[in-house]
Amino acid sequence: MMKFHDVRDQISKIAGFCGMVTSITVAFYLILSAGETQSKSATFIVSLGIGLALSGLSFKALLKSQR
Repeated sequence: MMKFHDVRDQISKIAGFCGMVTSITVAFYLILSAGETQSKSATFIVSLGIGLALSGLSFKALLKSQR
């Protein structure tokens, strides 16, 4: 059975990951949309992919350094 603190830790990790993905996605969307060479949906999908990849890498590195 999970303790209350374990559940809170999991929730805060998920919230941190979602916040990181959102901020990186918005940043890259604003950077890439300045060029206006592709459609808005393509720019958003690429930005979301970059956000997911960078957030995943940084969380894996963070979890590995805590061990």
